[in-house]
Amino acid sequence: MTEALEEIILKGAPISKGVSIGKLYFMEDFPDDIIPEFPIQSGDVENEIARYRKAVLSSREDLHTLQRFLAKEGSNEAASIIDTHIQMLEDPFMTTFVEKKIRQMMKNTEAVFRSVMSDYEKEFSKIKDSFFKQRLLDVKDLSNRILRHLYPREQVTLSDLPDGVVIFTKELVPSLTAESSAKQVFGFITEMGGSTSHAALIARSKGIPYISNISVETLRQFEECDVIIDADQGVVILNPTYDTVVHYKGKQERKKPTIQKEVKPDKKIETLDGCAITLLANIESIADLDLIDLYGAHGVGLFRSEFLFFGKELHSFSEEEQYDLYLRVMENAKGRPLIFRTFDVGGDKGCISRYEPEPNPALGCRAIRFLLRNRDIFIMQLRALMRVSLKGDLRILLPLISDVTELLDAKELIQEVAIDLRKEGHEIADEIPVGSMIEVPSAVIICDLIARECDFLSIGTNDLLQYTLATDRTHQDMHSFYKSSHPSIIRMVRHVVQEGLKSETPVSLCGEMAADPLMLPLLLGLGVRSFSCAPRYIPAIRDMTKRLTLAECQDQLDDILKLETCQEVEQYLQERYEKLISEISL
Repeated sequence: MTEALEEIILKGAPISKGVSIGKLYFMEDFPDDIIPEFPIQSGDVENEIARYRKAVLSSREDLHTLQRFLAKEGSNEAASIIDTHIQMLEDPFMTTFVEKKIRQMMKNTEAVFRSVMSDYEKEFSKIKDSFFKQRLLDVKDLSNRILRHLYPREQVTLSDLPDGVVIFTKELVPSLTAESSAKQVFGFITEMGGSTSHAALIARSKGIPYISNISVETLRQFEECDVIIDADQGVVILNPTYDTVVHYKGKQERKKPTIQKEVKPDKKIETLDGCAITLLANIESIADLDLIDLYGAHGVGLFRSEFLFFGKELHSFSEEEQYDLYLRVMENAKGRPLIFRTFDVGGDKGCISRYEPEPNPALGCRAIRFLLRNRDIFIMQLRALMRVSLKGDLRILLPLISDVTELLDAKELIQEVAIDLRKEGHEIADEIPVGSMIEVPSAVIICDLIARECDFLSIGTNDLLQYTLATDRTHQDMHSFYKSSHPSIIRMVRHVVQEGLKSETPVSLCGEMAADPLMLPLLLGLGVRSFSCAPRYIPAIRDMTKRLTLAECQDQLDDILKLETCQEVEQYLQERYEKLISEISL
């Protein structure tokens, strides 16, 4: 890039935070239009099926190789996601069904496979829940891997690229993110993609900045030019000037003291003036439990139980199958507190097919509403959970409570299940703590009533922001409206914490807000003492806590509560954060 070229600034949606400076390179998706299609003779059928089996076998070998790389790298989160791809390869849909279609369609294998997967993707895309739509990328990723073995072609891979690249592509798939090393790949930019995708989770786990909602066509004009990706602010700077580069290099240096690193857990985490906090991990798989030790969590603040059954029908799992899974989870938790959130699913989601699709699923029959209307599923899960309650510190968390009646109905059912299990001769814990998610405005307003009926509360900030601010957090164009710094959210958190203190009900805060070091002084000032976030962010929160004093956080709270806009709050917190970092650097 020459000095004469003009600096260009593009605004996107930040997916994985961080700042990096590198060279821009394009990675092409596997193009559907190159797949040949032709009829085959009956005598060719077995050869075509053999080709397919070989492609599946080669894909499985690829994924096992990738898992070994990830294990060596210490990327447990990525490894667990790749494990789901391996499991998908063993699904009858990927084996016997495709082979059956080859015999029926009498066409070459790659054409049949592409047709089958295209139909599957179309059905999957009808699911209206944006979170599950993101999982469609896993299907596409695996499909393209098999197609590359069936129909090899020259394509740019990571091994063809130098170190220090910022990759841009239409949509980021999990395997590309998993194969990327932070030493080589300094960032990702995509046109499409949400914060809940597996690719996004892996990017965050590796600490690679990622921004979406940037046009690929625009970026193609600047391939191999210098680029700055500021995923803290959602900004991409093409052909940066010398002064801009100096500014961002300084920003990188200021961030170094809080770089997340793998550490041993601290028994006690305190501010400089002795205020102790608890750091818990959000977990969605058995493999993720290894991350508790890796990043120093005190326990599991949110185990997303529905993820154990992702892509499969919940009602197809027997009580014994669920019991076996929960037992493995409890054993791997090694006696630490383990908060199981009961199934947060609805009629629109991929693990339930017997429920009619809804026009507005986010406001429909999901989570506790679904469970109370489908008691067979709820009872089966409760029975399996209670049967493992003596194997560790089990706690049950009820999602999307919006009404005290829902809570009372669920608690009554829990008591009935406990009575039945004891009558049947099962040994279960005498007391199993039951908590409520506070993630809708109605729950915030009546949290004093909810707290009376609960052993603990968990503020689910991701959904709380979405429902309070009327903003879909996965919608690429709505990012600017989805702000944890919104004064309404700050006041809501304060209200829940205060009501929890009044009733002596422990309150924890979970979600992306809990993972943001910038928000930590504010949250401590508000009275939050328990945080639950993705494991990767725990070291940064711990390190920041040890550099703060509670007295200072409380002193600044009055100033923050007087601010009227998100921008004012963010500026205040950013200035304080940078001042703290600069003092550490001296």
